[in-house]
Amino acid sequence: MSETAPSTPRPAGTFVRAVLMGFALSSATLAGCASPTGSLPALAETGQVPYQVAAGDKIHIAVQDLANVDGDYLVEEGGTISLPLIMNVPVAGLSYREIEQGIARKLISDGILVGQPIVNVRPVELRPFYVTGEVNHPGEFPYRYGMTVLSALSAAGGYTYRASTGKVAITRLVDGRDVVAKATETTPVQPGDRIQVYERWF
Repeated sequence: MSETAPSTPRPAGTFVRAVLMGFALSSATLAGCASPTGSLPALAETGQVPYQVAAGDKIHIAVQDLANVDGDYLVEEGGTISLPLIMNVPVAGLSYREIEQGIARKLISDGILVGQPIVNVRPVELRPFYVTGEVNHPGEFPYRYGMTVLSALSAAGGYTYRASTGKVAITRLVDGRDVVAKATETTPVQPGDRIQVYERWF
């Protein structure tokens, strides 16, 4: 009668390493799924796109040979500004260059100026941005050119000890509708952005 050869026992160290590796993989998977921003799409980089004016912005307009037009104008809720002589001018969703071109065309078509009018448009005060959630001083803040998420969070007093750091959600108006996406601390901020910092889950 033949004897069955005993199976070679697995070294204890190998078994422990296998268990720990499985636990690490499971934890990483759960952490990815549990991340507050994990299911959100990444925010498209828009740093190279010309800024588009929106309601709430204040812009300065100057037209050569029309001193009574020169001044600061607030973009109204309907996306227009009220200029002397040509009245309501749609500007929402347009770059500064496009606004200049539109005003020049209107001045020519209405017979106010002949030739090629020289129009200059520049920003005076842009819409504020907002920070909510796990920061020390949530609220509304003035926008400055070149801001990133990190500088926006600094303006809001930085993270609380409960915050999920490094990644945030941004709600941004894109083509007339709100888009919610995830962003990092280096993502450029735009006027009107609503930045949400979540509480960490683990």
